[in-house]
Amino acid sequence: MSIRVLEALEKGKIQCKAISLYPSCLHSVLYSSVERNESPTLLVKRVWNDRLEDFEIEIVFLGDYHMEKPTYLKKPRREWISFGNFVLTPSQAEELGKLLIDLSSKGYSDD
Repeated sequence: MSIRVLEALEKGKIQCKAISLYPSCLHSVLYSSVERNESPTLLVKRVWNDRLEDFEIEIVFLGDYHMEKPTYLKKPRREWISFGNFVLTPSQAEELGKLLIDLSSKGYSDD
């Protein structure tokens, strides 16, 4: 499987507290946190999708990470409905909101 990377027309970065990915096929969690100086960051990009002929907003995870075997899980993985999350402080959330509004208000293909 390959990931299709679209070139950013405009972009911004938001530092966040943590990024976790926990797909059910792994027995570990991919984890990036400021507590471990891994610089979890969201790269927010405004891109043009040729196939759909429209703009999209893409959020990419950046930073170092480590694998962790969590001992705090309460529910069997086969019952999980999510596979990841990121954590923001209130000020980081406000910054992300402003960036999303700015990038999404730049115009659309049907303007």
